[in-house]
Amino acid sequence: MGGASGFVLAAFYATYAAPTEADFFAGWAITITLLAFVGRLASLWRNARLKPTSTIQTAIGVKHPRISQRSMGLMGGSFNTRDFFHGKSQAFLRTIKPGFLLLAFLLPLALLAVGLSSPVVLGFAFILQYLGLLAERWFFFAQANHPQNLYYQTIG
Repeated sequence: MGGASGFVLAAFYATYAAPTEADFFAGWAITITLLAFVGRLASLWRNARLKPTSTIQTAIGVKHPRISQRSMGLMGGSFNTRDFFHGKSQAFLRTIKPGFLLLAFLLPLALLAVGLSSPVVLGFAFILQYLGLLAERWFFFAQANHPQNLYYQTIG
């Protein structure tokens, strides 16, 4: 994904610095973006089928069958709740996934195919892809099943 965004940026820059090379970089940007898209789809498919081995019991090391959290502590949140839990709903996660796929891969591919040597189109493709990749990285970490999140995700 880094190579894809790098080549989109290189294609944009080449339209100003080396116009004869812009098509070369745009062609590689299309190829690498397409490969990154296929790779990310494969990882999403694989991750959707993984079965987490952590439970609330393993997260805190207690084997009791019924565990519920009643309080987040005297002061409210903690490092765990701030840094490892995003607080967003499953509906939000389902919404952001097609959003980052569209912004990071599909729209830049369409723009690259349409405007191979247009600086405006290539610049817009880079901006969209950059925003999409930011959303993709957020989703990557939000989707992770950190064991402490199993305990801190709800309060009694």
